[in-house]
Amino acid sequence: MADLTPPEETSGRRYVLALIALLLLTALTFGLHFAPLGGTLGVSVAMLIAAVKVGIVAAVFMELRDAFAATRLVAAVSVAFVALLCLGIVGDVALR
Repeated sequence: MADLTPPEETSGRRYVLALIALLLLTALTFGLHFAPLGGTLGVSVAMLIAAVKVGIVAAVFMELRDAFAATRLVAAVSVAFVALLCLGIVGDVALR
């Protein structure tokens, strides 16, 4: 017999907080464009901010925080492979 219990009521508070955090980090990235940090440092800080935003999206909107361990492992391996591909591209461009 099917489970007829209503779905758990959740508050939208964490979604609103995640949205505010993402908007603040986006504004920080935009403001970083005008800061005289230099090429390498500016890109590094922007990539760090982007990584934090990816973490927020994965934890809150993709609900990886509450997911099974296998699902989190698949997400981590996927991110590792994308990072490996990016490092390969950077290495290829740097050695030409």
